[in-house]
Amino acid sequence: MIRLFRNLGIALLGLIGLFAISWLIYMPNGEQRGAWKLSTGGNYLVLTPLTATLYTDSGHSCFAELTFPAHLKLVEMLEGATAEVVAGQLHLDVDGSLDTRIFEKVDVIPANCTAVDPAGATPKDVADAVWTAMNDHYAFFDLHGVDWAERKALIPTADAQLSDDEVNTLLLTMTAGLDDGHVHFGSPERGYDSPSLPPDWIPTDGSLTRQSLTEIAIAGVGVALTDVAGTDVSYGLRDDGIGYILIKSMNVDVPFGGRSQETAAAAFGTMLSALDAAKALVIDIRYNPGGSDSVSFGFAGHFITSAKPVFTKTTKDGDSQTEPFTAVLAPFDNTAETRPTVIMTSRFTGSAAEIFTLAMRTIDTVTVLGEPTSGGLSDVMGFVLPNGWGLGLSNQTYLTMEGEVFEGIGVPPDQPVAYPTEAFQNGEDPVLAAAIETALSLVE
Repeated sequence: MIRLFRNLGIALLGLIGLFAISWLIYMPNGEQRGAWKLSTGGNYLVLTPLTATLYTDSGHSCFAELTFPAHLKLVEMLEGATAEVVAGQLHLDVDGSLDTRIFEKVDVIPANCTAVDPAGATPKDVADAVWTAMNDHYAFFDLHGVDWAERKALIPTADAQLSDDEVNTLLLTMTAGLDDGHVHFGSPERGYDSPSLPPDWIPTDGSLTRQSLTEIAIAGVGVALTDVAGTDVSYGLRDDGIGYILIKSMNVDVPFGGRSQETAAAAFGTMLSALDAAKALVIDIRYNPGGSDSVSFGFAGHFITSAKPVFTKTTKDGDSQTEPFTAVLAPFDNTAETRPTVIMTSRFTGSAAEIFTLAMRTIDTVTVLGEPTSGGLSDVMGFVLPNGWGLGLSNQTYLTMEGEVFEGIGVPPDQPVAYPTEAFQNGEDPVLAAAIETALSLVE
């Protein structure tokens, strides 16, 4: 027994030694260490041999959002994030995002960048931080017809005493008119609110929700669905030869050391093989709120055989925009899915599901059917507020390769189909019926 414990102790010390050596190898090097500022503002990143700390800077206040061990290989394996210095700039790539975040070296971060202290925050502090962050980074005030300068008058005085619920109401009042689901605030404990509006066919009595509408869709397919492990995808083959694919979100379970795009592509490929007997596909993303753009590209990559530029995007940079980044859809392999494919969309189709729609609508075999998507395509830029809440906002403009902007209005369908409230309240799904009819017509 003594020998066993001695051998275990030696093994443990050996593992600790190996980890220490690996840390020395993969800690930030001299070129990477120091303070970095996001080129478009809003974030600072501080790298030391032991830690990495990301700060969000609203322009009014600056707080640590995330601190993690600076073992860069471990971070890459766990989170899919890599940092590399290129021509004096730090290039940060994060799994789930298509473009690179560029940081510039600075001598020091602002003195007010600290850990958040909610106990010392006043309602004025919170409102000031929201107003300043939105003023500096939100890209779509003109699109929504909101005079943001006028909203500054809503900021309370320094001695104002407001409850959390009253602060929440204040922020809703400040952001009213921004029908943008990426503008949101709150916390995991109390939930998040947004000034965005539901589709106009959704009744106010709560009788129709994403969940209930999804259940109506599943019931309307007419066959049992099979779940794709590690994803929010389900599928089934109807008796008429239509393969139905339900994508409830653009999220996947990524294995250690994996990447979301490759994981999503592999899972989607397995599902397509299972639907090999289908003569056409109907993909339902009507109630999909989004998730990872990389997952969207992983799914869409099955429909092409060569790299395809599908859209560009720019980021608000002061009073201007950055140079466009071109998103290029890469094929999964050399065998493209060529069966007629109908994609169903609605005003509930949001964020990364809209990115999927943007990419897929450029493919000749795809028909988009339903109503325009929600019109919230931008990535979410996040901030920590003085009271510890989070703030999200839209700071990026997506454009098709032809220069069209669908922010606010949504990605339009090729085949518009109305969403009748009463039919859905009765458990019917006329949009699914229209998609199946269209899919059948494309193979006749």
